[in-house]
Amino acid sequence: MKQVHVRRHAPKHATGGLTEEGKRLAQEFKKQLGTYDLIISSDKPRAIETAELLTGLKPLVDKRAGTPPFTLEQETKLHELGQNHQHGIAGVLFENPEYRVMIGIQGKKLAELINETLEKLPENGRALIISHDGVMVSAERILKNKMLDKAEKTFKPLMGFKVYEDGTIENLD
Repeated sequence: MKQVHVRRHAPKHATGGLTEEGKRLAQEFKKQLGTYDLIISSDKPRAIETAELLTGLKPLVDKRAGTPPFTLEQETKLHELGQNHQHGIAGVLFENPEYRVMIGIQGKKLAELINETLEKLPENGRALIISHDGVMVSAERILKNKMLDKAEKTFKPLMGFKVYEDGTIENLD
């Protein structure tokens, strides 16, 4: 059965680049993943680098896997606040009405990308999409037909979910 794995990028600095620990973790995590027929990442350098470290290949870049158009100042503040929130950056995003709208729009784009990717895959094919916590939480809620009213979880770095062609969604460890 076709499946799309959606994972959060490796650990990053507040300024956006991967930490040395993040790079090391991604390289070690690679051993568990196997191969993919299609590799996609957001346009953020941390997502592209994560995809490369996890697969050894250059990903296709698709902005639908990216973040809303936050300023660097907003991203830095979200990173700081997310470290102390029960549900990480996703929790901070969903509590702010303006950000909730933005993350909902971006989540719909990621959900669309996931569905398109499932259609493109060969029988029993697998794809990897590297994205971002709040966008992933939003997309997962959309795919499960849940309201975008709150974040009930966060995706830690390199964690995520997989979507099968029959619509089943499972967490990835």
